[in-house]
Amino acid sequence: MVSSLKLYDLGQPYFDNMPVHPEDPPFMMTIYKSHEDTSHLLSNVEPGFSYSLELVVSSMHSGTHIDALCHMARNYRFFRDVSVSEIFSHKGFKKYDSSELPVFVKRCVLIDVASFLKRDCLPQKYEITANDLLETVQWEGITLRRGDVILIRTGYAKLFTSDHKAYLHDYAGISLEAAEWIVKKEPSLVGIDNLALSPRDSLKIHLKFMVDAGIYVIKNMNLETMAQDKVFESLFIAIPLKVIGATGSLVRPIALAMNR
Repeated sequence: MVSSLKLYDLGQPYFDNMPVHPEDPPFMMTIYKSHEDTSHLLSNVEPGFSYSLELVVSSMHSGTHIDALCHMARNYRFFRDVSVSEIFSHKGFKKYDSSELPVFVKRCVLIDVASFLKRDCLPQKYEITANDLLETVQWEGITLRRGDVILIRTGYAKLFTSDHKAYLHDYAGISLEAAEWIVKKEPSLVGIDNLALSPRDSLKIHLKFMVDAGIYVIKNMNLETMAQDKVFESLFIAIPLKVIGATGSLVRPIALAMNR
């Protein structure tokens, strides 16, 4: 059975100077200890032995990541009217943090708007409408169910490593109207292959998903191979890091589908 499944890696790579939100700290990695540094440490135990370690500096919102429900608030209130003051400390959040992020093993639907509109990549700052989503799902022949993972493809994933400026500033995304359409479908998670959900109403949409509906969000996904294979329905798996108090998690999501 396993041999009949194809695995799709939906995460982007992490690297120095990768595109991150302008308000976020940059992602940085350096070698903390080299093999030369450590070659003498255990030589009396195992002659010739050495090892190397890196140091990574990053927020939990670099690259492919999932937002915890404490990440954004409206009037200092979170999902189910929990107040910021109730759960915040400078050591981190006591509720809705990344340690509460679920392990996702869910049915997944890819809404490939770019392919439906016969575009390799949607036009700059294009706002996907509710009708775009509806017609794409009908074109794919897929039915959405409560609790699904919904992934939306704009085509901008390919620019993550090749055109930082366009990826950071010109991306297409969903409209507020489209977000309202998605919320009515009651997904457990929404993923997208851009930086911030929407070119215009990103903050409102984040609040609509996370604060109003308790829907998790994954950004900076790579949906290109799934789109090439026309895999519109799959099994989605994502395991966030359990970082106590954190507002999100770096994550490497995958999807499994029948090999064609």
